[in-house]
Amino acid sequence: MNPRTGLVNVLCDLCNEDKYDVLFVKEGFRHVRCRSCGLVFVNPRLAGHLEIQTVSGTGEMGEKQLSRAQVRRIRKELASVEQYRQLNRVLEVGAGRGWFLAEAFAAGWESWAVEINASALQQLRNRGITRIVNESAETFEAPTAAFDVIRMWDVIEHLQSPTSAVANVLRCLRPGGLLRISTTNFASLSRWVNGPEWVYLNGADHIVLFDPPTITRLLTGHGFSNIRIRTRSFNMRRKLYHPEKDLPPAWPIPGLLRKLIDETIRLTKYGHQMIVEAVKPDTGAG
Repeated sequence: MNPRTGLVNVLCDLCNEDKYDVLFVKEGFRHVRCRSCGLVFVNPRLAGHLEIQTVSGTGEMGEKQLSRAQVRRIRKELASVEQYRQLNRVLEVGAGRGWFLAEAFAAGWESWAVEINASALQQLRNRGITRIVNESAETFEAPTAAFDVIRMWDVIEHLQSPTSAVANVLRCLRPGGLLRISTTNFASLSRWVNGPEWVYLNGADHIVLFDPPTITRLLTGHGFSNIRIRTRSFNMRRKLYHPEKDLPPAWPIPGLLRKLIDETIRLTKYGHQMIVEAVKPDTGAG
């Protein structure tokens, strides 16, 4: 599909308003900010966005082989959520190549996946993941209150309605269970330095862009509590997508200075990646 055809106008997914300011246009895609809640999103966007995700998007992303350091990070993440393990079920929405779920399965978790990408579905089966729901994040059906942990890693920015997806996740998560989200940070120093050409701004794919205030509003609006946000990394990559073309860095920053910025930015809310944790309140109703 030509990314400049088949467009549809949308309301703000977070507050349902239709008043916004245009921030910039990249490769024909307008990136706008809602005047009411501050959410940044692509408008208009591709009418066939969901269908495109079945053959591209998150399912095609990620490494074809993990390094030892990446495996260690996944195992460290699993160790950090062990305290939530009661029902022994973990669900990943947008499981992609299945690296996280494969490690969870090896650690004894009953591992579930929600995925629509054809390539990812096959890779999940190849890794022994059999509990696969082939539906969108917004509409998938899975047991209610059945999961200790639900993970959405580099997925929410691809969704047509993050609000519907989070509502669905809340239903499936047990009281006291944990939601973990990773997404790019529109308020990051990286985005500010690189401008519209920043690598994570792809209007055909990344259609909803959060920052700490808007991701907090999304989660609190659905009743989540104990919301914790940390950010990491300073990413200088710039890219065009139609056709694909890597661009040189906007600013030439020496490697030592970049490393210093990268280490310092972890202490702030301006890293390029947001890692968000939120808990479904335990009302005592079981």
